[in-house]
Amino acid sequence: MSNQVDISANKPILWIGFFVGLLISWGMLSGDEQGRVNILHLVLIYVFLPIASIVISTIGLILRKGINLATIVSLIPLWSIQQKRDFLKRKQASSSKLYFFYQSQLAALSFSFASLLVFFILLLTTDVNFIWRSTVLSAENIYPFLESLAKPWTFWGLAQPTIEMLVSSQDSRVGSMPVIGNLGDWWRFILAAQLCYALLPRFFVVVLCRLVIWRKSNSANGIQLVTERHSAIDVSKPMAHQSIAHDTTADFALNNWCGLEPTLLEEILKGLSHQSISELKAGPLASFSEQLVAERWQEPQLLLVKGWEPPMGELRDFMQNGRGYLMPLDWDTGQFKSLSDNHLAEWRRFTQVLPDWQILQLEN
Repeated sequence: MSNQVDISANKPILWIGFFVGLLISWGMLSGDEQGRVNILHLVLIYVFLPIASIVISTIGLILRKGINLATIVSLIPLWSIQQKRDFLKRKQASSSKLYFFYQSQLAALSFSFASLLVFFILLLTTDVNFIWRSTVLSAENIYPFLESLAKPWTFWGLAQPTIEMLVSSQDSRVGSMPVIGNLGDWWRFILAAQLCYALLPRFFVVVLCRLVIWRKSNSANGIQLVTERHSAIDVSKPMAHQSIAHDTTADFALNNWCGLEPTLLEEILKGLSHQSISELKAGPLASFSEQLVAERWQEPQLLLVKGWEPPMGELRDFMQNGRGYLMPLDWDTGQFKSLSDNHLAEWRRFTQVLPDWQILQLEN
């Protein structure tokens, strides 16, 4: 159902996060020709970038338009037609922001796992020397900052930075200072920083997302049970707050969701006093570009659907972003048939929760 959020990982987004993590970490941790790796660059990638991305994606979740890694990745023009349609369907859903936020956290978690993988591989197979460079900063300036970053793991003494480590690892392009200690001692600090500021926060956010999704799913299941009980009412009774229109009150865009043939379309248009100002196409028969145009249409539209088929969540998700008239139809061998009372009652119940839509039926 459209109210529920899929908790399965979107594999393309997940793999993008993993490979980006591999490439960036390999480039950063490989260092220069002497194998020297800048500590300040690693702090930027493994501390500031994760924190900033969590803040930005959380703000996007709160705001009307969600901004996160998954929504940006979905805009890449290299996806297949089927993947584009899947992304578009996700964006139409009422829970789209939470879905893309959740997928972004999974992708970031995948990025962190890839970074740790590269980190351990290079530690085991190469001699990594951690240094730092700055034109204006000294070891005394940087030490309080790194000491504050390391407070969450004060219990791990070997992973704590010291002023002596900073002095011994300072490097200059003009002339390097003599090495006093082992430049490889920094690996514990870098590992702890990745775990504390990149991996663990993402893990907790993913767990929190799953709890929120679980609660929303339970709520949606409760609504579905109520809807099923409601659908058992006597169809002979009038639907509350849902009258049936027999004509449009303004010009509209014709949306041929059900793929009705041209001759039957002309017959419908002849029975209406207002004109079709445009033609839209959405749903299973529409291309990605056609679906995108229909999704962004804000003027009234006449949406044609197969009346004998039950209303689907995909249709409701699409209708939540638009307004106009819904016309359920029944036809056979090129001729219209009267829609059964049971089917009409089902469509009336369907539109009761869509205040911007009204059932339209032409008078015989």
